[in-house]
Amino acid sequence: MKHIQIFAGAGLILILAGCNPSTKGTIEVNSDPGDADIYINDTLTGHKTDHVFEDIEEGEYSIRLLLAGYAPWSEVVTVQARKTVTVDAKLEAVQVGALRWSYETGRSVSSSPSIGSDGTVYFGSWDNSLYALTPDGGLKWRYETGSSVQSSPAVASDGTIYFGSNDDHLYALTPAGDFKWKVPTSANVTSSPAIGSDGTVYFCGRSRDPMTQEWRDYLYAVNAVNGSIKWGYEIGAEATSSPAVGSDGTIYFGAKDSSLYAVSSTGDLKWKYQTGGVIQSSPAIGSEGTIYFGSNDYNLYAVNSQGAPLWSFPTGSIVSASPAIGPDGTVYFGSNDENFYAVTPDGNQVWMYDVKKPIQSSPAVGADGTIYFGTMYHDVNALNPDGSLRWRYETLQSVRSSPAIAEDGTVYVGSEDGCLYAIYGDSPLASSAWPRFHHDNQNTGRAGP
Repeated sequence: MKHIQIFAGAGLILILAGCNPSTKGTIEVNSDPGDADIYINDTLTGHKTDHVFEDIEEGEYSIRLLLAGYAPWSEVVTVQARKTVTVDAKLEAVQVGALRWSYETGRSVSSSPSIGSDGTVYFGSWDNSLYALTPDGGLKWRYETGSSVQSSPAVASDGTIYFGSNDDHLYALTPAGDFKWKVPTSANVTSSPAIGSDGTVYFCGRSRDPMTQEWRDYLYAVNAVNGSIKWGYEIGAEATSSPAVGSDGTIYFGAKDSSLYAVSSTGDLKWKYQTGGVIQSSPAIGSEGTIYFGSNDYNLYAVNSQGAPLWSFPTGSIVSASPAIGPDGTVYFGSNDENFYAVTPDGNQVWMYDVKKPIQSSPAVGADGTIYFGTMYHDVNALNPDGSLRWRYETLQSVRSSPAIAEDGTVYVGSEDGCLYAIYGDSPLASSAWPRFHHDNQNTGRAGP
């Protein structure tokens, strides 16, 4: 049995310096099976069952246990001075691939969900709103904008949520759903923002020249504190993919001029790489700095961090979805040719799965190697690492949204039927170089930790 004397988290303090220990109690948390993550008052403690927390102030505490492949477990306990309250949880295995819950919005959900540190699920809807749901599917809050929200929200380390709206603004909200600031543009903000290591927020937007009425397209760098523009790089063509940030701060994104751009953290062009089609795919960045992305010229590309081509992999149609990278470096992606591909880091095909439906959803890879993605004809697929089908869950309409995978294995994904779905899984997100759209469950779009 492990013991701990001090535990502190956001909104939760279990020991205070100078307090009389005789007024404190103890919580013993056990589970069958063990090794479940322990949350106290919705704060992840960093400890797993079985565990003992000592010197805890008197009062009520909510205990929540999460273990991939098992249903979430929770209980409220009362701590009394000089007494031990024991939690013995019997965790129930779940049917992997079965619906845990769904939440209906007013219109289509193409936004890819993000997950906050407390398990809150954030996503946008075409009903003009950004939603925040509890891990159990309850509504925490809803923030309404002036138009549809296609952009996928990014969550900063302080809990701030950034997202774009088709009302021509980039928004920043507090974790409680309160307005912080917004950045005006002249057109829909469908680009999903990325967050640099220094907190700078990057997104692609359009501006109309007030004198000539000509459109100008920019990559913007925004001050996270007040929403002021730090700089704007004029692209010369409308950006059609969401930016990704390398470990050195370089920002990568694609545009309608068929080019992948690399821009420095100070707003200077480093290089651009020309393909034969519009680039809608948001780049994925490998552990060695390789940039992987798709193009409407039917290819997946790999270029190095200096912009030199490494290889291209042909498919039978456009590649608009973003690739993901597995724990062994395998690159996974789908194409509108109705096939899902696994490719080595050198560009050689490992396998191909014929899903018989166009794919515009970017995959997410679990720690056990399971690959999740949606299709244009209403289903979510889970493939084994060898390319065989593990399970399939049917929604009512197309799935363009890219899945997020919670610590307990729950797969969250949106559908054009207006719902966000929570589907039981049994493995958390992989800890690979780029395991899902925009890198991580917070959608930071940034390589590295």
